[in-house]
Amino acid sequence: MKKSDIINITISITLILSIGLTAGYAAGYFQAMRNSFPEIEFVDEINQGVTTIKLLDVENGNLIGKISGRNARLAYSADNILELDAESEFEIPLNQIDLEDFYVAETIPEDTLYIASSKGKYYYSIFDKRAFNITPDNRLYFTSTEDAEQKGYQQPK
Repeated sequence: MKKSDIINITISITLILSIGLTAGYAAGYFQAMRNSFPEIEFVDEINQGVTTIKLLDVENGNLIGKISGRNARLAYSADNILELDAESEFEIPLNQIDLEDFYVAETIPEDTLYIASSKGKYYYSIFDKRAFNITPDNRLYFTSTEDAEQKGYQQPK
């Protein structure tokens, strides 16, 4: 398995763990209690421009949600990955959420947007598969393209 695949899986895992654990617990609890799903209170966007996954409801065995901010890739099992456009809604069958095949994500410093190899000349978005091919010991983290370019790294062609 390529490192880029591991990075994509890592990002997906983070999203899936959040959705899966929350949805699984909530669905099981409310099913056991035989109560309806409680009303969800919406809050203003905290980080404009950052992908936000809103879990809206559990209905007829499906987790219903909406993506806001940016496009997103949402993996909820090894075989099920949704490519979602910004501001789109999604439904995931609860019985298809399977987290056991995912890897644990390595920590990326807060505010990091770009990664480069100390042995390379290019920088990549943290969402780019190529960033995950970089050995963790060789990774350099940047908060902006200007920061990466000031250190001598180039945007890939």
